[in-house]
Amino acid sequence: MSRQHASDLRDRHREERHGGGTPGKEEFTSAAQSATDNPTALLITGAIFAFGALAWIWQQITGT
Repeated sequence: MSRQHASDLRDRHREERHGGGTPGKEEFTSAAQSATDNPTALLITGAIFAFGALAWIWQQITGT
């Protein structure tokens, strides 16, 4: 969900449920993880790219 969409949903909820009131403090947080947070995903992605590179090199060498 985009930040704008989340903001629109929040505003609509406030208006419908709380009469438009706003809390004293509010911050957006994200549950999204960086690829560097998951070493297994990095390893798998690297292996796929390495296989693709090797396949391309093999194709260049053999001409197939």
